[in-house]
Amino acid sequence: MTPSKRSARTQMWETFMESQSKQPLPKLPQEESLPEDASPRAVPHMYTLYVGHLNPQFSVPVLACLLRDTLERLELRIPREHIEVVRRPRNAYAFVRVATNKDVLASLPWRLQMAMEEKLILKELTARGKELVLSEAREPLIYREEILGQEHLFQGTFLGNETRNMEFKRGGGEYLNLAFKHHVRRYVCAFLNSEGGSLLVGVEDSGLVQGIRCTHRDEDRARLLVDSILQSFKPQVFPSAYTLTFIPVISASTTNVPLKVLRLTVHTPKTQGEPQLYETDQGEVFLRRDGSIQGPLSVSAIQEWYRQKWTTELSKLEEKVKVLTVEKEQLQQQLRQQRPVSCTCCVL
Repeated sequence: MTPSKRSARTQMWETFMESQSKQPLPKLPQEESLPEDASPRAVPHMYTLYVGHLNPQFSVPVLACLLRDTLERLELRIPREHIEVVRRPRNAYAFVRVATNKDVLASLPWRLQMAMEEKLILKELTARGKELVLSEAREPLIYREEILGQEHLFQGTFLGNETRNMEFKRGGGEYLNLAFKHHVRRYVCAFLNSEGGSLLVGVEDSGLVQGIRCTHRDEDRARLLVDSILQSFKPQVFPSAYTLTFIPVISASTTNVPLKVLRLTVHTPKTQGEPQLYETDQGEVFLRRDGSIQGPLSVSAIQEWYRQKWTTELSKLEEKVKVLTVEKEQLQQQLRQQRPVSCTCCVL
């Protein structure tokens, strides 16, 4: 994007905002107030909204400002820190944390439609050829594929269910001082001996993000602890085989100590020759199967693991041989078809 185009868009947005600020907002139909005990739908709760088809030509700060102004016109006042914009080269969207009740949440789509018909929403906010999407974010795949890679998580976000490659721990109280080291041994060893995976601390077993109180000093202690434990594995686990990150959690409540989700990701080890079975610094072996931990393993279980690994590797090699054999036969057939027909001419 050239500087001239960027300044033109910025000037267009500022002009629009100035003109709209001078116009009184039309009043949307007021919802009837219900008694506190009339319906649980009238009780405010924290929800996460998904806003799709944003214009990727705007920067993240501009999209956040425009989106906040749009939500204010829908009678939702959202703090800037509760808006998380995800911008890609060809698409952009946002997750918004909002405190409201179920009835207001259900009315947001038609409120947005009415505001767009009244031309209260800047049309350039939406990507070309698209319509703005506003709905409650419930789809676990959205969070699993997108939001886990972002710099923040919202408290109460649903990350889906535990799987073979994903383990959740709530991590409350003195977890980092007492239980964390034991879980590092068990789950890292199990992930290394399986297909890799991630341990997320600060997430309920149900998949809801809560976060744990974690200072910079706690982060440093956790990093040193993980490094010291994994260096004592057999075979040794090098830093390139895992990543430890601390994701800030945005919460509606204010606390002196920041909330974070600790994510320890173990990458799938590359097998070179004979399959390797990892054991912890205490000489224990664990496996990960169907979302649960197996171990410490007995000698017979370890032998069975090696047998299955060799069987799997043998099957892969046999499959490669079949593919190569088919390709060889196809090439031979093509050569026979393209071979020129020889003829002998006799001159009498």
